[in-house]
Amino acid sequence: MQRLGELRPRWLACDAGKAQLLQARLLGLSGLLPAELTRSKTAADRYLRGVWDQWWRERDEFGDVILPRAVWRLHGLRPANHPQRRLALAAGWSVDGCLSAKLESWCAKDLPGNQMCGSLLEALQVEPDDFWSWHWTLRSARLKQERPLLGATRVADFAMNVVIPWLWIRAVEGKNQEMQNRLEKRYFEWPAAEDNSLLRLARERLLGGKDRGALPGAAAQQGLIQIVRDFCDHSNSICEKCQLPDLVQLRT
Repeated sequence: MQRLGELRPRWLACDAGKAQLLQARLLGLSGLLPAELTRSKTAADRYLRGVWDQWWRERDEFGDVILPRAVWRLHGLRPANHPQRRLALAAGWSVDGCLSAKLESWCAKDLPGNQMCGSLLEALQVEPDDFWSWHWTLRSARLKQERPLLGATRVADFAMNVVIPWLWIRAVEGKNQEMQNRLEKRYFEWPAAEDNSLLRLARERLLGGKDRGALPGAAAQQGLIQIVRDFCDHSNSICEKCQLPDLVQLRT
């Protein structure tokens, strides 16, 4: 990781194709870069050939940190959430020299609950990409309609798991109590995120099968997910030897 950090200024020194250069490196390091062209999708083949033109020069240098393909679990994943597409988004953020300032500006605003998501989406949005705005993955067909690399349904996840915690730590380090309070308020007021199979399982096991309206917001969803990770993931389908009931009883 230290070597990757040292090389970052060289990436940013490129005047043209900075995002594409970063995409090539991130896709190569991820182990998700196909070794062969599709030979059936012209745009995908052209993009993939360009990525390989960049990556083959550095592949040997980073051979010891390339992720094995086996670590990825892609079954059942929505195309819009594919890690190839997320890496393209990360490349766009990396070449945006104003991203930190945008997030700090977003944090400083007084925003009602119904504007938090849209304003953060605007701050996190990247420039349209000639390839990724029109494809879900490296193997997918061209989309009929252009799609942004980040949509509204994912903003809550970024807010709760990345943006607000990062800004809160910065406020703590800077001893900015006002900003800490603002971020905590925003965290607990954030509207509920998109429902998913993990939340449905948790509600079935822990809340008697209640619908998604039983959780007042994204913070409650995060808490329920944490319970699943801490307890349900270490038990079986009939909750044998689960320690949660005993802990709840001790607290009541």
